[in-house]
Amino acid sequence: MPDSGSPVMPLPTRSIAAARAATRPARARDTALTYRPDIDGLRAVAVGLVVVYHAFPRLRTAGFIGVDIFFVISGYLITQIILSGLHSGTFSLGAFYRRRVRRIVPALLVILGACCLLGWLTLFSGELRRLGRSISWCAPFLANMFFARMGNGYFDRDLEPTPLLHLWSLGVEEQFYFAWPVLMMVVVQQGVTMRALFAVIAASLAISIWGIWHAPLQYFYLPSSRAWELAVGALLAAWPAGKPRSAAAAASLAGTLLIAAIVVFFDAARTPSVIASALATAGAALLICAGPLAPVNRQFLGSPPMMFVGRISYPLYLWHWPLFSFARIILGHAPDPALAGCLILIACAAAYATYRWVEAPIRHSKGGRRSLAGLLVGLAIFTLAGAAAGTGAIPGRLSGLAFTAWEQAIGDWGFPGPADLGGQAAFPPLMAAGGADRKVLFIGDSHIQQYWPRVTRVIDTHTDAARSAIFATYLGCPPLPGINSVERGRNCAGFFDYAMHQAYRPDVDTVVFGAFWEKYLLGEYLIANSAAHVYRAQDDARAPLQLDSPGTQIMFDQFETIVARLVASGRRVFIVLSNPTSPAFDPINMLPSELRLSPHLPPSLALTGGRRIDAAPFESFVAPLTTRLRAIAARTGAIAIDPRSTLCDAMHCPAVGADGMPLYIDSNHLRARFARERAAFVDQILLGAPTQ
Repeated sequence: MPDSGSPVMPLPTRSIAAARAATRPARARDTALTYRPDIDGLRAVAVGLVVVYHAFPRLRTAGFIGVDIFFVISGYLITQIILSGLHSGTFSLGAFYRRRVRRIVPALLVILGACCLLGWLTLFSGELRRLGRSISWCAPFLANMFFARMGNGYFDRDLEPTPLLHLWSLGVEEQFYFAWPVLMMVVVQQGVTMRALFAVIAASLAISIWGIWHAPLQYFYLPSSRAWELAVGALLAAWPAGKPRSAAAAASLAGTLLIAAIVVFFDAARTPSVIASALATAGAALLICAGPLAPVNRQFLGSPPMMFVGRISYPLYLWHWPLFSFARIILGHAPDPALAGCLILIACAAAYATYRWVEAPIRHSKGGRRSLAGLLVGLAIFTLAGAAAGTGAIPGRLSGLAFTAWEQAIGDWGFPGPADLGGQAAFPPLMAAGGADRKVLFIGDSHIQQYWPRVTRVIDTHTDAARSAIFATYLGCPPLPGINSVERGRNCAGFFDYAMHQAYRPDVDTVVFGAFWEKYLLGEYLIANSAAHVYRAQDDARAPLQLDSPGTQIMFDQFETIVARLVASGRRVFIVLSNPTSPAFDPINMLPSELRLSPHLPPSLALTGGRRIDAAPFESFVAPLTTRLRAIAARTGAIAIDPRSTLCDAMHCPAVGADGMPLYIDSNHLRARFARERAAFVDQILLGAPTQ
């Protein structure tokens, strides 16, 4: 994150006299901004929290609040600059924007260039196209809009191999910087500065709270739901009065304890992140308000080591995530703690080099308009180059027939159309025509979608005998009653009700429930922190359900009643259990790490010798859940199907086909070809005799 324009100071501390000057009321400082060493230290805290959060995910800290702290700092410093210029009559919009470009763009161009180079060297064609698309949005400071459109949450594990994900926050700040000076000019002229700031805080906070409950994926990234944090910092800059030293000491201590408590005790998987953001914003505001002479601010935040890290915090923020992300891509898994520690040191060295030889020289150069034009041209070049790479016009080093065959294999997903057919109001089914009047309704998530290739094969080869198929699917939601998703903000309960309405159609004589069952209550096998938490729809606290939660038993009791009613209505009911999953099935873990860095590319990526995975540990992991589902089937007259019966040979499951290509597209989803050939249990669902 940028340091937002505080007065430029050398790395050693200023005198105590300068710090005291910073504690004078804002009106007395209208024409002279004073450097505050403690704010550099607060930047160090913020970037340190973010780096540790990304480097050591198993610690489960709430280090992501470092971004919220940055937003408060940015709002404070930028508003100081604007108000100082407005009150002294020296403020210029053109000068303000030129200063922003010279401050922010040099280091950003370095990171975009580094990611382009690393991407060309180490990414497959599909990965390079995704990186290119992200660059084309990140260069014009629209990264937050790009990731909001992608529909993935910031905390999703699937976004780890996304090298520029962290630039969403830079997009928010730059969009804020674009509009904020104009607003300040208007409200200062009208004499309503404080009222306007309170109004922005109230409106944006309301939007943020509404968004976290109704559309958290999108609202996490949008400036409208983040402006309140920046406006809190702005409020501190505009506040007209000082404070007694005793109150400053209390504020300093309270802010420190508040931030520490959030980091240690907050769990993003269980509590809406807006709560952590609110508390972190309050903690940062207290520390800024306390002033540079408060004990924590003077002795800790204002210390030389903290000031040093604070001064390089912007390039450090830019460098750290691409390094972790590319390491994850090259290794096929997250870096271990030792390697993560080394990557932090590399990020710090790269950040200092960027600050020392790129950022500072350009920021303080005498080039004026020439350097400004060069920076803007650089952004335009990366925007166009990213767009070209996003279309495949720029091939990477890892391209050619060998890599094309591998990418086709791992991209072999047969379900047509959008993966998620749901919405807040309507859940349209997707149909495959069959020869029979009777129909099968498949209800579930992507784990029921993966059997589409086998369904269409059976229908195509048994035109007169096979039932038609209707797929009603909704990602992030298991086909269970009365629940909603914590992480995705989807209408799971509404979808299930809709699916049940479809199940009682007169032409539906078979209903199939299937899902990535354990994902919602246990997490994914051998993958830490992978649970897609769900909660009881009636629970206002949104407490995530565990396998042994009382609400879970209520949910299964209701599911059993629904299944029993469907069976009593004369319909056949199937419960498809989870297929075997493991990181060992994931193609990204099959190729040697050195392949992406090797100067000698192989003629083929086909894996020889065959790979078979022992499913016994997986079966033990999911047994507490599958036992419940089997019992429900037995008591109601439904049929429980274990996909392993046809996908595997007893407990030995193939991970690679005869052609040497993977049989899964990730750790848990089958390739379309594999499902088409081996998911033979689908046949009895489509071809079985009707019930009498």
